[in-house]
Amino acid sequence: MIRGILIPVITPFDEKELVDEAMLRKLVDFYLKVPLQGLFVLGSSGQGPVMSLAERKRAAEIAINETRKRLPVVIHVGTADTESTVELARHAAEKGADAIAVVPPFYYSDHTEYEILAHYKAVAGQVPLPIFIYENPKYTGISISPDFARKMKEEIPAIRGIKVAYGMGSMLDYVRLFPPDVSVFTGNADLFGLVPFGLAGMINPPTSFIPELCAELWRSLRDKEYEKAVALQSRVNTVARLVGGAIRRYGRGALTEAFRMRGFAIKRFPKWETKPMPDEARETLYQDLRKSGCLE
Repeated sequence: MIRGILIPVITPFDEKELVDEAMLRKLVDFYLKVPLQGLFVLGSSGQGPVMSLAERKRAAEIAINETRKRLPVVIHVGTADTESTVELARHAAEKGADAIAVVPPFYYSDHTEYEILAHYKAVAGQVPLPIFIYENPKYTGISISPDFARKMKEEIPAIRGIKVAYGMGSMLDYVRLFPPDVSVFTGNADLFGLVPFGLAGMINPPTSFIPELCAELWRSLRDKEYEKAVALQSRVNTVARLVGGAIRRYGRGALTEAFRMRGFAIKRFPKWETKPMPDEARETLYQDLRKSGCLE
């Protein structure tokens, strides 16, 4: 089982909207220097759904090769159709991924439970990797409820994890209903109140530029240093609120600015054209993050 902090790696692009391979390697190397528990690649922050299959394969290969088995790598392979998902899943397995994540087949949000199960079964039948359900109804239009998730696990033993982002059910319900061999990850930053009850960890985009702080929070919870964990969780909450608020107001480019503040010269993120974050807003975010103690 994978437990702890899985960083949702952003996929950086160049001016031509192609994957910036050198910067992606630099980001992976950055994460390898932190005591993390894994990387989550090509999810929402990883821009997988807006990339071609060839681009996704290349980005997955870079992340896997750069880690050189020093960290577990979970590759998101979900698409709207089963054939493409299976193709990406096979590629991830061939290149050495430790697990794959799969969103439900999106766009047709009226898929029945039978159809959703058939989609996941087709993937499980083609690859020998553990599968993470990626519960993200905000973007897929389909919710994998706690009860349905348990049913999926009963029929697909390869399911060994779930990332709950914008879930339609209580996080504790997912933890309670899954057997011990399934790791339940929150897409939010709220670890303190849930880890003692069995939550496996966190996969949170707004805090992906401060992995050191997230790793320290996980370590303090793991070691039951709760007084320290309270202070760390407060700092993590502040960063998630600041960056998350900027993303909601100015788009995903605000996360780009947070990475630039850490010294990463990201040329383009997200892949699509965005309006630059206003200078005043950027400076405010910078000063607020400095006050939070996560920037020098």
